[in-house]
Amino acid sequence: MLIIAGSLSFSSDDREDVLTSLTEITALSRTDPGCVEYWWAEDVDEPNLFRFFECWESQELFDAHIAAPHEHAFGERNLSRITGATARMFSATPTP
Repeated sequence: MLIIAGSLSFSSDDREDVLTSLTEITALSRTDPGCVEYWWAEDVDEPNLFRFFECWESQELFDAHIAAPHEHAFGERNLSRITGATARMFSATPTP
């Protein structure tokens, strides 16, 4: 199992469109094969800093997810607006 956790920050000027974009990508990503968990949350201490958590059944299914058209559209819409980013990947073994 693959886990990805991190954050993206944006200018307050982009807030409304970023929220719309995050809502859209969340709904689409949760339907991708292999998605175990996928969510975004705004940091309570830092407005416009959005934390994400993703869990995928395998590296291959995650790779398929990031190659999906909706992921590319999300990147095109948002990459130039990101003012800060963090990400960490972890491997985990599910308990029976």
